[in-house]
Amino acid sequence: MTALRYRAHAKFNLALEVREKRPDGFHEVRTILQSLALADTLEVFPTAEDLAFTCSDPTLPTGADNLVMKAAFALREATGCTKGARIHLTKRIPAQAGLGGGSADAAVTLIALSRLWRLPPDSTSLMAVAARLGSDVPFFLLGGTALGVGRGEEVYALPDAPPLDLLIVKGPCGTPTVEAYRRLDARLTGSAQADKIQSIVSGVVEGRLDDRLLFNGFEEVARDGEGEAALHRLLLDCGARRAILAGSGSAWVGLFQNRASAQEAQRRMAHRGIAVVLTHTLTRKDYWELTLPRMEKETPS
Repeated sequence: MTALRYRAHAKFNLALEVREKRPDGFHEVRTILQSLALADTLEVFPTAEDLAFTCSDPTLPTGADNLVMKAAFALREATGCTKGARIHLTKRIPAQAGLGGGSADAAVTLIALSRLWRLPPDSTSLMAVAARLGSDVPFFLLGGTALGVGRGEEVYALPDAPPLDLLIVKGPCGTPTVEAYRRLDARLTGSAQADKIQSIVSGVVEGRLDDRLLFNGFEEVARDGEGEAALHRLLLDCGARRAILAGSGSAWVGLFQNRASAQEAQRRMAHRGIAVVLTHTLTRKDYWELTLPRMEKETPS
């Protein structure tokens, strides 16, 4: 039986402020999220009752601990649906890189299965299921450019930020999110950067993006490691106008003046034996055009 193919797109943070822990144990965050063209692919086949999952990356778990399976079981529990599916995931987004690959896969699983099982459309309920799966997951039900608050699960659509051509470089070791927060806890001072985030939001609304305002609170601890600091310097040395840590790490995202300069930097790094990913940002319309199978193209209102 022919599979329906969905694309689960990566993200990076134009801004990420981490505040003190909340009573529920999560950190309060303020962030501006942006969809990227880089994407995993999910192939979804209908089955009678069973849920089955396979992955192109043999290092990733395929049991109940994988976010794809967690999303499938959570959707069945929330809706009472007993239908099944077989899902195969082709990984392209690096793991433990801060690019939201696992969260994107979970969100697109919710989208794919809600369509496959012909569940009543209710974006609010789907958002609630997504929020229980992880702080970043709701963003991937929105896409484009968005403001995230709370622990990051409250997302609000922004106008599309100006387009960016990017290079992503990741070191050999990933950074688990829990470890990144543990290292950051020792540095938190409680100071807020709400004014800076508001300035970025205002600029996006006006159709501009000031690179000088972009920031990531995790960079302070990421640069403690010589390898991470070297990746940051490498992007700048190869012509990036700015280099920003992706999420809680460990990948760095280089912003370039145009695609040609990004491609030239990619060639220079390749000559040095460094693997990089060339990508670009997506508008919300493009996000949904690329995410959904051709027969199901639709942009949420």
